[in-house]
Amino acid sequence: MSFLESSIFNTLFNDDVPRIILEANTPDFTIVTYNEAHKEATFTINRDIKGMSLWLAYPREDNVEGADSLEKGLLEAINTLKPIKLSPFQYSVPSSDLNSIEMVWWQVEIEPILDANGKAEFVHLKSKNVTEQISGNKILNKYKEREETLSRELSNTHEELAASNEELQANLEDLLATNDALANSKDELLLLNTELENRIERRTKDLQSSRLLLENIIATANVAITLLKGKDLVIEMPNPKMLAIWQRNLEDVVGRKLVDVFPELEFQRFPKLLTDAFETGNRVAMNQIPAVVVDTKGKSNEIYVDFSYDPIFDSNGNVEYIMATVIDVTKQVESLTKLEQKKSELQAITEELAASNEELSATNEELATTNEELQEAQESLLIKNEELAETEENLNLALASGNLGIYSIDPSTGKFDISTKAREFYGLPLLADILWTDVIKTVVPEYLPVIEKARAEALAKHIPFDVQYPIIQGSTGIKKWIRVVGKSIPKTKFKAARFLGVIIDITKEVEHRLVIEESEDRFRNMAEATDVYISVGDLSRNATYFNNAWVKLTGRSMKDLVESGYLDLVHPEDRNIYMDAYNKSFDKKAPFTGEFRLMGLDGEYRWLLAKGTPRFNNDGIFMGYISSSVDITELKKDELRKNDFIGMVSHELKTPLTAISGFVQVLQSRARKSEDTYALNALNRAYNQIRKMTTMINGFLNVSRLESGKLLIEKNTFRLDELLVELIEESDVVQFSHQIVLTVDEPIEVNADRDKIGSVVSNLLSNAVKYSPAGTRIDVNCKILNNKAFVSVSDNGIGIDKVDLEKLFDRYYRVGKHHTVSGFGIGLYLSAEIIQRHNGIIGVDSEVDKGSTFYFEIPLSEN
Repeated sequence: MSFLESSIFNTLFNDDVPRIILEANTPDFTIVTYNEAHKEATFTINRDIKGMSLWLAYPREDNVEGADSLEKGLLEAINTLKPIKLSPFQYSVPSSDLNSIEMVWWQVEIEPILDANGKAEFVHLKSKNVTEQISGNKILNKYKEREETLSRELSNTHEELAASNEELQANLEDLLATNDALANSKDELLLLNTELENRIERRTKDLQSSRLLLENIIATANVAITLLKGKDLVIEMPNPKMLAIWQRNLEDVVGRKLVDVFPELEFQRFPKLLTDAFETGNRVAMNQIPAVVVDTKGKSNEIYVDFSYDPIFDSNGNVEYIMATVIDVTKQVESLTKLEQKKSELQAITEELAASNEELSATNEELATTNEELQEAQESLLIKNEELAETEENLNLALASGNLGIYSIDPSTGKFDISTKAREFYGLPLLADILWTDVIKTVVPEYLPVIEKARAEALAKHIPFDVQYPIIQGSTGIKKWIRVVGKSIPKTKFKAARFLGVIIDITKEVEHRLVIEESEDRFRNMAEATDVYISVGDLSRNATYFNNAWVKLTGRSMKDLVESGYLDLVHPEDRNIYMDAYNKSFDKKAPFTGEFRLMGLDGEYRWLLAKGTPRFNNDGIFMGYISSSVDITELKKDELRKNDFIGMVSHELKTPLTAISGFVQVLQSRARKSEDTYALNALNRAYNQIRKMTTMINGFLNVSRLESGKLLIEKNTFRLDELLVELIEESDVVQFSHQIVLTVDEPIEVNADRDKIGSVVSNLLSNAVKYSPAGTRIDVNCKILNNKAFVSVSDNGIGIDKVDLEKLFDRYYRVGKHHTVSGFGIGLYLSAEIIQRHNGIIGVDSEVDKGSTFYFEIPLSEN
C-alpha cells in the first residue's frame, strides 16, 4: 500500500500547515497531492493542479529570484537526501480568479521522501506565508532608517536649531510621530507573534485530538486490537478486549516489549509472524489458531483465536507499527468439537438401527419376491405396449417433420398400402385402393428397368434398396423426382412377405443439382477453351482445379498440378513477393493482383499477370479464390524497349539543354550589367523553362533507371529541416507568385538519400505552385510523428477528385480535367518509389476547390 493511501499519513498531512508532495522528477517536479491549507495559501481552492508541473501550476516571474531559490533547494534536498530550510523568498502566485498576481513571501522547509532503494522518490514541502512579517520588518527598517536620517539631520543642523526654537519644535513633533509609528509597529509584531503562537497551539491540539480519536476508535472496537511499535514490538494502545484476552491490566503492558510481557510466546509462532510482517510489509492473517496465555498467577490457558497483523507505514514507506487484531473463537471451536462428538454418537446409534432394519428388510424381501414375480409378467406387457405406442408416435412425428411418405407392397397381390403424403407425391387418389400397377403408370418409362432391377435384387437377396426416378403426377401432369428407400421383409408366422419403406420428394434437390452440374460444365468448357490460365483454390489455400492452359504451359498433368502446384516454377526473385500479396489478400478475403515470372515447358521464363477473385457461397461464407492469369511477356518486353528508348532520348536531350542553359546564364549576366530589364525578364522566363525541361528529362531518366533497377539509394545522415530551408529558398528564386511558409518544431536528423528526398520535396512544391492560384500561401510542415520524420506540403488550390486519389501515384497518370497544366505524370510516381525504398509512406488528403495536402514520412537517423 502506498504511504499516500495510509490513514495515519492522511491524518497527519491534512493539518493547518500548507503541505504539498512533489514527484522528484527534475526539472518538472510533478504535483502528486496537497492539503486544504496549501489550497488556501496558494489560492487554488477552485483549481485542480494535481499532475501538473510545479512551474506550470505556479508560473515563474522574470527578474524574480524566488523561483531559482526554490529550485536550488529542491535539487539540494534530492541530491543530499537531507531536509532543507530555505531563507524567506518572494514567489508570486496567481489569484483565485486567475485575473491578477498575489505578491507573497514564503518560508519553505523541504524534506525528501526515499524509495526502497534509498533514492529520493518524492519531495515534501511545508510552506509558510511570511508576507506580513516581511512587510512589518520592512516598515520597521523604514522607520529605523528615517530615525537615523533625522538624527543625522539634527546633528548637522544643531546650530540652526539653537537659533530657531520653532524649527526645533517641529522636528521634535516629527520625532514623536516617528516614535508613535515605531510603537504601533511593535504592537503589530506582538500581535503577529501571538497569532503564530496560537497557530502552533492549535496544531498541537489537533495532533492530540487525532491521537485521542485513534485511541478512542481502538478502545471501542468490537475486536481485540493493539499497536506494536518497531522491531522490538513495544505494546501501545491495547483496547479492553485485548487486555481481557491477555488477562493483564493496562499499566502491566503499555510501553513494554511483547516477549517481555508474554515470555511463553517465545516458543509459539506469533513473534516470528509479527517479525515477518514488520520486515516484509505484508499482511498476515490466520483463523482458529491455538494459543497459550499465562496469566499473572502463572496459570496457562489454551485459547483459539482468529488474528491478523497489518503493517502501518511511516512517511518514508517504512513499517512503523504492526496493528494486531485478535478475535477469541475458543467457544466456537469448543462448540464445533462437541458437535463432532455428538455426530459420532449419533452415527453409532444410526448404525445399530440400520442393522435392525436390515434384518426386517430381509424378511420383507422374501415376501415381496412373490409379488414381484406375479407383477413382472403384467408390467412387461404394459412396457411393450408403451414402447410400441411410443415408436409409432415417434415414427409419425418423424414422417410429418421430414415430409416423408411410407408404403408397404404385397408382392403376391400387388396391393400398394401407401400413406396420404405418398399419395400426394404421386398424384394418386387419397381414398381409393392403390395397386402396384397404378404407381408404375406414373413413372417415366425409361426408368422402369431401373426400378424393376432394384426390386428384384431386394426380393432375391433380402437387401435394402435405394432408387431415384422421375414421375408424372397423375392428377396434375407435373414432373417430379421421387426417392424410394426400403427393404424386403421375409414371410413370418403372422404376415406374408412384403416390401416396406419410405418415399421422399427430391424434386428441388435434383433440379438444384442439375443447375449446378450445368453451371460447372459451362464453366469447365469455357475454362478449357480459353488461353487464359484459370485455377480454383479452396479454404486451405491449395488449388483444386487447373484448366488445360496450365497443363500446356507447365507440361504437368492436372493431377500433378493439384497435388504439387506450380510455386517451384516461379522465379526466385518473384516468389516471396507474389505469395505475400496472395496471403495478405487471402487473410482479408479481398481481390488480389500480382505479376510474376514462371518457367514454362520450354525452360524459358514467361511474365504472367494474375488476378484473383474471392468466392462466397449462398450464405456469404468465404470458399477460396478463382484466379486467372494472362501472359504479358511481350508487354514487358515492349515496356523495356520503351524505357531504353526514353533513357537514350533523355541522355541525348540533356546535352543541348546544358549548352542552352549555359548560354542563357551568360546572357542573364550581361543583361544585369547593362540593366536591360526586358531582356533580363525574358531570359529569366527562358531559364525557368529550361529548368522545367531539365526536371522532366531527369524524371524520365529516373523512371528508366527505376525500371531497370539502376536507381540507387545512397543513404547518409543529414538534417531534414536544413534541406527544406535550402529547397524553399531555391524555389523563391525561380517563382514569385506564391508565399511558401516553413514550420519546423525542432531539428530533425534522418538517414536517407539527401538528393532523392530533395527531389521528392521539390516535386511536391512544384505541384503546389502549379495547381494553386497565384498569390496564395503554401505551408510546409516538418515534425517528428510516431518516431518518424513527417513532412507535409499544403496548398489552397483546385483539389483532387476522390476517383483520382487512388491512381495519383501511378506511372504516367494525370488528372483528366487538368491537362492544361504541363507534365507527364511521372513526378509523383517517382516520389512514391523513392519514399517506399526508404521504408516510408507517402499519401495525400484533398478536397475539390479547397486544396490538397501531400505528405510523406521516413525513418529517423539510427544514431
